[in-house]
Amino acid sequence: MVLGMRIFFMVRKDKKEKVKEIEALFSNASSLVLAEYRGLTVIQQMQLRKDLKEAGASFNVIKMSLAKRAAENLGFENIIEHLNGPTGVAVIEADPVDAAKVLSNFSEEYDSFVIKGGRMEGESLSVDKIKVLATIESRDILLAKLAGGFVAPLNKFFGLGKALINKPAYAFTALLDQKNLQNDDVIKEEE
Repeated sequence: MVLGMRIFFMVRKDKKEKVKEIEALFSNASSLVLAEYRGLTVIQQMQLRKDLKEAGASFNVIKMSLAKRAAENLGFENIIEHLNGPTGVAVIEADPVDAAKVLSNFSEEYDSFVIKGGRMEGESLSVDKIKVLATIESRDILLAKLAGGFVAPLNKFFGLGKALINKPAYAFTALLDQKNLQNDDVIKEEE
């Protein structure tokens, strides 16, 4: 009887440790997206994981009772309603736009992959918000456009400065050329 109790205690201890791991996974993420993956083949799941990894995210299949307990412990009540059935959790650590694009494209390609909702910076993410997020350009592209916006006026300014410097030089060269032509005409007339 004591042996049976000991095994039960170890299982409970393992569950507590697993909940702690899930809490760490959830709390380190910038965003979480929950999706039903029922009906996906192993190859399709592997492709999703690969695409998400390239976008700075991971797709995790977690036991829902443990995920609910971790979400409750962290105060993530806004995702608890989505933690039922065969649900996977996309844990996004990088730019959420890139991961949202991957998830949105994957759900369009495979009907059996259904986005349920998520969480970003403490706020709930509805399916519609995730789709809007997927339409935004990535952080790198936005930063490049912003930098281009700062550089364009400088390029115009320096181009104008160069033109102001070059125009008098062109005028002076033209004046010299004209004087040389006049001198050549005077020399020819004298001959």
